[in-house]
Amino acid sequence: MPGLTPLRRAPGALGTWLLGCFWLWALGCLCGLGEAAPQAGTWGNSGAPLPCQAPQQWEGRQVLYRQISGRNSRALVSYDGLNQRVRVLDERKALIPCKRLFEYILLYKDGVMFQIEQATKQCSKITLTDPWDPLDIPHNSTFEDQYSIGGPQEQITVQEWSDRKSARSYETWIGIYTVKDCYPVQETFTKNYSVILSTRFFDIQLGIKDPSVFIPPSTCQMAQTEKMSEDCSW
Repeated sequence: MPGLTPLRRAPGALGTWLLGCFWLWALGCLCGLGEAAPQAGTWGNSGAPLPCQAPQQWEGRQVLYRQISGRNSRALVSYDGLNQRVRVLDERKALIPCKRLFEYILLYKDGVMFQIEQATKQCSKITLTDPWDPLDIPHNSTFEDQYSIGGPQEQITVQEWSDRKSARSYETWIGIYTVKDCYPVQETFTKNYSVILSTRFFDIQLGIKDPSVFIPPSTCQMAQTEKMSEDCSW
């Protein structure tokens, strides 16, 4: 979720949850940060904005687009940066033939991810080999722009950041965050000038309403070790 002292990258770990299976193994993402980032709206000595600190615990929804499948996937997200864990629950917004819905529980302190099929509660337990990568703006990001989304009487101000450096004319990651509270709005990854992964976040509420969402069901006590396919298997 989802920055690392280098640049944001795909593939990687938190991208796993950003991909949901969704993010799953398709790409990964973020770059870990050292010390905490400044508050939203902070400006450096040079007059350029500094990255803000995104919320550490929140719940919301997301829409993920993956170029590899050409699909948009919707999900509910519970993000707990303080305890390094994420829960993703696939949403069904339309009937897609032979589409399986999953729940993902990623516990980075334990180094495991649980993939649970919603219909049967069948469970896979998969080792997480990448370290925790918080969903926020890396300190070494490049400020691109500040603008308002919406129109008169209904606007929100956001900042756009990227991993573009002076030695490179293009970026592979773009993150859009609100100025006031540093809520994530969109994360986009590109390769060879094409978008390969884009995630939009919305309906964000601070805090974790029910911490038990991070507890795997009892079926995971006899979990298999292989990832399940998101498509039907006959």
